[in-house]
Amino acid sequence: MKIAYHTYAFGGRSWLPSWTLDEALRLTAEIGFDGIELAAWRPHAWPNDLDSVRRQDIKNLARKYHLEYSAIGMVQVNHNIASPVAAERKDSLVYIQDCIDLALELECPIVVIGAGWRVQPHQRKTTREWAIEGLASAARYAEKQGIILATENINRQRADVIATTDDMLAMLRKIGSPSLRPMLDIYHLHLEDEDPIQAIRRIGRDLVYVHFLDARRTNRSRQVLGKGELPLRHILTALKETGYDGWLCAEIWGDDPVDIGKQTMQYYLSLLE
Repeated sequence: MKIAYHTYAFGGRSWLPSWTLDEALRLTAEIGFDGIELAAWRPHAWPNDLDSVRRQDIKNLARKYHLEYSAIGMVQVNHNIASPVAAERKDSLVYIQDCIDLALELECPIVVIGAGWRVQPHQRKTTREWAIEGLASAARYAEKQGIILATENINRQRADVIATTDDMLAMLRKIGSPSLRPMLDIYHLHLEDEDPIQAIRRIGRDLVYVHFLDARRTNRSRQVLGKGELPLRHILTALKETGYDGWLCAEIWGDDPVDIGKQTMQYYLSLLE
């Protein structure tokens, strides 16, 4: 397994703190991560901002710092594939396709996507049908490009189409595309009171990506590895037992991304001892 840092640590989710992508790559490599998940969002990699020259620069920068792009992360804000607004669903599909194209150019095999959320008073059944329609179209496009769409579970206070492992597996079975694959975010699993070890064993060798961080239920907070409640060593053991050899991405942010990154790497290395 290899460990990556998410560019959210360096901006894109809020105003401050924020760094350029060039600095984010340099600092991520300096901390010791193997790769970086690139959020397709400003200020780092909004696809429409990146001409062919800049895309080549981004590719070369990763090589310069001996980093791999573990995934392209689709940002959910303003991109609800299950929206009752037809224009938003259409725009969300175009955005996913743009992320797939970016992944292809950066030699990144994975795009992390969500399945959207219900907008009241529409029923969950109708919302799910919109999500299936959009994800199926995205999956067909991904198949042509040879890119995997890693479908993320997101707790129901944020998005309710795929909040649990059951939701995810049912959706993937319904669509039936080889490009649409399961991933796990163990923070969201914890908030849904799911056992991450059981989820890992259920998905088994189909698992393609993991968001790996710690969490606390009391304040629903993301935590640096070792600062929360998750049985991280047992989770790693379960991943190894199922044959998982993909990425573990630390999707966490705060006032000091360098310190957070260093704490993450230090604890992760201690888990390997």
